[in-house]
Amino acid sequence: MTPSDEELMIRIKEDDDQRAFQDLVQRYRKPILNFVYRFTGDHEMAEDLSQDVFLRLWMSSKTYLPLSKFTTFLYTIAKNLCLNALTKSRNSPYMQSLNDVDFENSDSSPEQEAIAKEIATKVEEAIAKLSPEHRLVFILTQYHGLPYQEVAEIIQCPVGTVASRKNAAIKQLRERLSSLRE
Repeated sequence: MTPSDEELMIRIKEDDDQRAFQDLVQRYRKPILNFVYRFTGDHEMAEDLSQDVFLRLWMSSKTYLPLSKFTTFLYTIAKNLCLNALTKSRNSPYMQSLNDVDFENSDSSPEQEAIAKEIATKVEEAIAKLSPEHRLVFILTQYHGLPYQEVAEIIQCPVGTVASRKNAAIKQLRERLSSLRE
């Protein structure tokens, strides 16, 4: 039976279990990298910050208490590192998703592929223009599928604020992307 994330963290906390830590890194490396990349829009920064997330996870393992889901703990670390990095850099570069569709293996025409890539680019650019608060909520709920309650714990605000920020983000994205519907 595969141990839960919380069980692995307890093993790290109590026994400095490096194998348990490697298991967590393996499980969450790509989701954390994608989250950080979508939030910062910078591939090098995302690689560095993702490594920092796991370094912080290891260093904070001694204080870990399984009071909430492990993912809440992990994404809180990632969120804080992203906000700190963005505060330092104060730029919002163009963002391209690491999960882009593999257009080479699809059955679509070159014209359809070009249109799909253009749409994906415009969507990512629109997301990059959201405020950090709205972008954070949108990415965590939309791309990572986290429930509002967990997002509220990560960003330390009421669930209603999460819902409000998500609705505002969607409204802004609809406005910015309205030209795609024409």
